Amino acid sequence: MRWQDKATELKLDKGVSWKNLPEELEKIYKRPFTYDQARNAVRRHPKYKQRNQSIEDIHSIILDALKKKHDIESLTDKTGATPRIIKAVIEDLRDEGYLIDEFDGFYKLNQNIVPKENKVEEDWQGNKIIRFGVVSDTHLCSKWQQLTHLNTMYDIFEKEGIETVYHAGDLTEGVNMRRGHEYEVFKHGVDAQTDYVIKNYPRRKGIVTKFITGNHDHSGIKAAGHDIGYPIQNARNDMIYLGMSNAKVSLTPNCVLEINHPLDGAAYALSYALQKRIDAMSGGEKPNILFDGHHHKSIYLFYRNVQAFGAATFQSQTPWMRGKRLPAYMGGWIIEIHVDDEGSIRRCTSTFYPFYKAIENDY
Repeated sequence: MRWQDKATELKLDKGVSWKNLPEELEKIYKRPFTYDQARNAVRRHPKYKQRNQSIEDIHSIILDALKKKHDIESLTDKTGATPRIIKAVIEDLRDEGYLIDEFDGFYKLNQNIVPKENKVEEDWQGNKIIRFGVVSDTHLCSKWQQLTHLNTMYDIFEKEGIETVYHAGDLTEGVNMRRGHEYEVFKHGVDAQTDYVIKNYPRRKGIVTKFITGNHDHSGIKAAGHDIGYPIQNARNDMIYLGMSNAKVSLTPNCVLEINHPLDGAAYALSYALQKRIDAMSGGEKPNILFDGHHHKSIYLFYRNVQAFGAATFQSQTPWMRGKRLPAYMGGWIIEIHVDDEGSIRRCTSTFYPFYKAIENDY
């Protein structure tokens, strides 16, 4: 049997989720399959196309129904589908980033932002020099995005031999952020913006982007219970989702990088937000390196033994920002740290790459 036929059979008849489909195919055919490869093959298959409309209808009915609590039996009544198909659709929706909670056999769409601690451990091999890039607040799908400058920054990363880039949130411009916001975007809706990121976010051989989501990205959760981090990660093998708003990354056992996307507004001084954030940290919880997104500012300070940075942006000053007298510092960072045998920082050097002139209509 052709692998395309087997993939379609696994999806339609066995209820295998999109996320697990490449792994199941690899078990059978003893060679690797990518998420995009497996999914595209199924969606192009005549058998899938015949059933596609009914499956899409079930997806829509379940999504609408799960704004309130439902069990499998009531969802079966609403859709006419079997319990097995209902469960498979729910798993598909979760793979696509919909936050569906289950309590005592009842399912419901979660449209709340629930903070949680996201901790990641990098595989430190004892190397004494660690280098990485940082970008933030790309706000893709905004009419003021700076995609050309962002691609230039990734060209710099590639030239400098950077293999890991951390993104401090707000990949997208989001939806319904304020009255009249719909006139500031050129892609409308959470799905359209997610697809744009998947297709257009810079991709360079040998570079992995590890990202958190910010308040603009979270607008999809408020609107539809949709966390865009998961579908982006599923569709792009060079993008890894670290979680909502904040992530603590152990670069070594004794060196923690914290990536943060706060919710506070701009202050009278560039250093104020970083200083107050570090002031609020207890001694045993402070990271060694802190990158704050959200403010669209570039700054470095060493305070309470924390190497603290404002992560800057790749969105030019919008009319809303101009009205609030908020400048936009466009650019990205390359960080180089030297550590001892235990992985503790002995030296930290930083280089900021600024972009002075915004490109109009860069979309």
